[in-house]
Amino acid sequence: MNKQIKATLVTGLIMQLVAVSALPAQAQRWRFRGAQGAGGAYNQVGQYGQRMGAQGVRFGQGAFSARAAQFAGPNGSTGQRGAFNAFKKGTGGIHASGSQATGPNGGNYQRSGVTAAGPGGAYHNSQFDGTTANGSTLNRSSTAQATAGVGATANKGFNYAGANGSSANGYKTNNYDATTGSGTSTRGRDINTASGDSYGYDANTTYNKGQGFSTTVDTQNKQDYTIDYTKGSKPVVTPSSTN
Repeated sequence: MNKQIKATLVTGLIMQLVAVSALPAQAQRWRFRGAQGAGGAYNQVGQYGQRMGAQGVRFGQGAFSARAAQFAGPNGSTGQRGAFNAFKKGTGGIHASGSQATGPNGGNYQRSGVTAAGPGGAYHNSQFDGTTANGSTLNRSSTAQATAGVGATANKGFNYAGANGSSANGYKTNNYDATTGSGTSTRGRDINTASGDSYGYDANTTYNKGQGFSTTVDTQNKQDYTIDYTKGSKPVVTPSSTN
């Protein structure tokens, strides 16, 4: 499943919401149950928002659920969220969700994610973007994919920019080869304070499943070092150059 499919799922859920403002409270609910399955749905409208959902199950085969909601608070805040889950026996399942909100002081965020898994592997993708009222921003993302008998990859990262001039970013990756049992990973941080100080590190690791690993760490303004570990032995830390 790619990012376009993920975006379509999440956007579709959010777009189901209908704008609501100062409506009288009302609620509707519907249920059924039969020999092969069961299901239900609800819709509730209040003074500041609306929520709705539906779910169903086919006994011994699969199930699904969907829900959505939105609100508009008296202080000027607004928000929407939606989620969808589905599972089919022998095939796998999927979860998709998204939300967004705006605060009365101007801060806002948007979040979306999708996870799918089945006998052949799994996939995950998520994204977060937020801005505070004073102008600080944070962006975070995560992707991962695994194929049975082949291997897996994962990537995470974030970026932060403070309204006072501070900043930070980081990353983490992992690549695993299931045919050899070996893999590599990287991770790092770069942090800058409002007063101009900087610190962080970059680490690179190679490993073999059930055997051990070797990690090289390069730091900012501190001593670099390596860590070597063999199963059954204590890790060995070796300092290298000083920045």
